Formats: sequence, structure tokens, C-alpha cells
Amino acid sequence: MNLINLLSAIGSIGTFIMALFYFVSVSIQLYQMKMSFLPALGFNQILMTHQGEHLTIRNMTTTEYHQQGDGFLKLYNMGAGAAKQLKIDIYIDKGHVLQEKYVSILPSKEGYMLPMNDEVFKELKRTVQNNDYESNLKIKIQFKHNVSRKAQTMYLKGKINYFNRHEDCDVYELQFIQTDEKDKM
Repeated sequence: MNLINLLSAIGSIGTFIMALFYFVSVSIQLYQMKMSFLPALGFNQILMTHQGEHLTIRNMTTTEYHQQGDGFLKLYNMGAGAAKQLKIDIYIDKGHVLQEKYVSILPSKEGYMLPMNDEVFKELKRTVQNNDYESNLKIKIQFKHNVSRKAQTMYLKGKINYFNRHEDCDVYELQFIQTDEKDKM
């Protein structure tokens, strides 16, 4: 009888350990699924040309450039989840908001053409004319997603890289680098 009880106890402990491993494995898979539905927001490659007083901005992955003009940045959602209730602030320094935009939903693998007003162009032109390569232009993006339903905040800072001089105009690349900077606005 004791041998049967001992074998039964060992079998019960083994079953418990297998159930524990199964629970851990399912938890990890659920976490990975959750991570695959998170939005990943970012901008495409943006080239700027400066000729005299005229500054032109061109989104390089936008094929319909000639129909749309050049007064916008294209914000992409490269993740697998939809970003909702986006609030986009373009600002310089602390508290000096140049532009605010609101987007209801940005589905995955979609883009949003973020129009830029004259103040944003003036800041970019000022940076290029002063031969600065780190702009005071900053972008704060707040959004929610379906999985966590918590608000996420992303801070980006504009950097301008000089390419070369081509046919009487200077060519630059405008990049937005993610920062941990949390300016009080």
C-alpha cells in the first residue's frame, strides 16, 4: 500500500509540475501576442532642399508627391495594432506649441499626412540658414491602443543632416529621433 501511495504522490507532483510549465508557456505566448498588436509610429525618409529663400520638403516614400504638394510629413503606423485618439503637438522650446493635430484612428500599416503650418516651415528654414543641424523642433505624440488601453507618449526631436549641393540648392535630410525628454508643455 505504501508503494502505491508513494507512486501516486510522485505522479501528482509530476502532473502539477507539467501544469505549471503549461501555464508559463501559455502566459509567454499570450504576452508575445499582446506585443505583436502594439502600434509602432514613425516618420519615413524626408529630404529638404534649400534654394535661396525657398525651402522644399519631400517625403521620399510617397509616390503621389506631385499631387499632394510638399507641406506635410507622413506619419506611419508600422506595428500590427491600431493607434487611436492621437494627439500630435509640434513645438519648439518649452510651452511654445506651433501646431496641434488630432487623429481619431491610425490603422496598422497605414499613414497619415501631417500637414505643416508656416511656423513649422519658418523653424526649419531658420535652422538651415543658421547652419544648425539640431533643430529646436520637437514632436510629442500621445496615443492609445486596443490591447492595453493606456495612453502612450512618444517624444521626437528634429535633426537635420547635410547631404550635398546639387544644382544650386543644398540637400538635407530631416530626421526625427526618439528622446526621453519630457518637456513640460
